Amino acid sequence: MKLLVADIGGTNARFGYQKNKGADIEKVEFLNCADFDNIDQALHHYISRNNLSVENLSLSVAGPCGDNFIKFTNNHWSFEKKDLLSKTNCNTLLAINDFAAQGLGFTSFFKARSNFLDKKILEQQNLQLLNQGTSLDGTNVLITGPGTGLGVGTLVFIDNVPLPVQGEGGNVHFSPASIEEVSLLEWLSTKIDYVSTEEVLSGRGLVNIYNYLCFKGNYVSELSTADQIGIAAKKGNELARNAARLMIEIFATSIANNILVTGSKKCVIICGGISTKLSNFFSDSKFFERLGNKGKYRDYVLDVPILLSFDDNNGLKGSAEAFYNPFFQMQKISN
Repeated sequence: MKLLVADIGGTNARFGYQKNKGADIEKVEFLNCADFDNIDQALHHYISRNNLSVENLSLSVAGPCGDNFIKFTNNHWSFEKKDLLSKTNCNTLLAINDFAAQGLGFTSFFKARSNFLDKKILEQQNLQLLNQGTSLDGTNVLITGPGTGLGVGTLVFIDNVPLPVQGEGGNVHFSPASIEEVSLLEWLSTKIDYVSTEEVLSGRGLVNIYNYLCFKGNYVSELSTADQIGIAAKKGNELARNAARLMIEIFATSIANNILVTGSKKCVIICGGISTKLSNFFSDSKFFERLGNKGKYRDYVLDVPILLSFDDNNGLKGSAEAFYNPFFQMQKISN
């Protein structure tokens, strides 16, 4: 099969290689998107560096993938599928949304295990249980998490085969759920024409929240990146900690809203590096209070199991799964 798989966000591009269907994904490598003019240069660099023979491409992309032309939402890359297929001299190309791939990365996890909330199974899958809940079969799975943007995807199951519903849920309007968040929305509205949810739930979202708290408290902003704020928060910087807490609380509202919209009562899986880096703040914040702030639907939301994924390669696994998933065969293009 000689399949190159990719998981490409706004900042990083992760590549891997699968010799045959079912084989392990090997030669995993991180690249910084800013180091390359476009995706074809990054692919050429990865293939040449690892001396690979590649026949097929399966790319998970942070952005809409339905058209022939793909523009990444949060970086400067873009490509036409047919043109990229020609440049790489491959037989087949599939492009899917990155959080659709994240969802499909859990295909074997859901297929093979009825009791997937068992502690040993979760440990094997690098998953941490944040909220026990009770999984409801026959319903959907919400996959979400902040990164360079906010990823939101839904898994539905047809004859036990997962089908990801692709969308751009991170770009819905930010929905404040407290007086503090209303004030944050008002402040952001003076700086941004459209305040989407990912303007507060993402790397830049953490920076936006931190700058808002500096403005509100009349403090000098000393930190300028999400990494700096995250590190400072872990070291006890109170302003950075408050920014992290507020973002996690806003994330709870986003999760609860999406549970209600998608009927995801099987479970929620949180993915992405920001969530794992700030994992302590799920308990050191009002995350669970905000999660249950849904009136008469409080129990509906709080009874959903919530898992946090620490598997950095899950998007690559999902890209490979998508290539063989029966629902995606018509979306492939070939030479």
